[in-house]
Amino acid sequence: MTDKERVLAAFHNQPTDKLLVAFWHHYLEDELVDGLHHPKFVAKNIAGAKTFYEEFHPAFVKVMTDGLFFMPFAYEDAHSAADMADLRPEADLEAYLDRSVEFAKDLRAMYGPDVLMFYNIFSAAFQVNHRMRQTHPEMAEAGGGSSIAWLLKQDPEAVKAALDKITDVTLELIDRILGAGIADGMYFSVSQFNRLVDDETYRKYLMPGEKRIIERANRYAKDNILHICGWRGSRNNLSLFTDYDCSVINWAVHAENVSLAEGKKMFGGKCVIGGFGNDRTDLLCAGTKKEIQDYVEQIVAEAGTTGVIIGADCTTHLQTPDAHIHWVYEKAAEISERLLQK
Repeated sequence: MTDKERVLAAFHNQPTDKLLVAFWHHYLEDELVDGLHHPKFVAKNIAGAKTFYEEFHPAFVKVMTDGLFFMPFAYEDAHSAADMADLRPEADLEAYLDRSVEFAKDLRAMYGPDVLMFYNIFSAAFQVNHRMRQTHPEMAEAGGGSSIAWLLKQDPEAVKAALDKITDVTLELIDRILGAGIADGMYFSVSQFNRLVDDETYRKYLMPGEKRIIERANRYAKDNILHICGWRGSRNNLSLFTDYDCSVINWAVHAENVSLAEGKKMFGGKCVIGGFGNDRTDLLCAGTKKEIQDYVEQIVAEAGTTGVIIGADCTTHLQTPDAHIHWVYEKAAEISERLLQK
């Protein structure tokens, strides 16, 4: 099997001749920087992606959009939740879309046509949460660490109006990248923000826009990856997302205390990615070779190898030694030899 054939087989719960491994991490120390107006950050991101690919030759890649996380909207002008209803794109929105397409094309040229590439798309709520935390940190403090949670409590309809506008632009971005065939699919990041957005509010105000994004991506791509972000222990109610129409699911196994095997059942047997934590104190970053490789064995013993890809809860910590990731690849190859190639 080729790498592409293996990945597609795994995504559709078909047997493969190798146990797949998929890790990714940010290439900038601060991934939230403005790469649109400071091109050096995007250039550094691309250079980091090239180094990582040459080191590990992953079977498929997630595009890290460091420096291009946020669509340019006038968050500085939103001084209250009610102001969110009037949130407007800034004059350089078109430049942002053009730069994002150029960035995706640069990576596609680097990876070539035989590597499946999944472009990172953030939910509108993620963008509002993090940009308002940058521009109005007092809102995040009032919301217990989440700007979007606080804003939704104050004026949910105004916030939904803002989310809808951002979602509309997100659909345009998907049209330009997936619709143009530059990327093979979407890696869609959603979050309940450590459950600070309650389930009912999430279903009413966040879920409709997120499902619109998934529906648009599914027009162009047979496979899209849902990432339920548990960055640094942030928790989510996984049951909120069981009807999200993505073929591959990734979540924070340790933050949610839901193993790959349990999650695979929860999501109706879909392909799952993960297993390892992503913080500096977690096993992948801090463990010994034996501990890390024993844990790979444990994952396989619990979840099997069909429709299972060994990875991490989210992006791996920047301080994770390359050797530790190689240990996972080494163990996966050993398991492949022992179990899959009989």
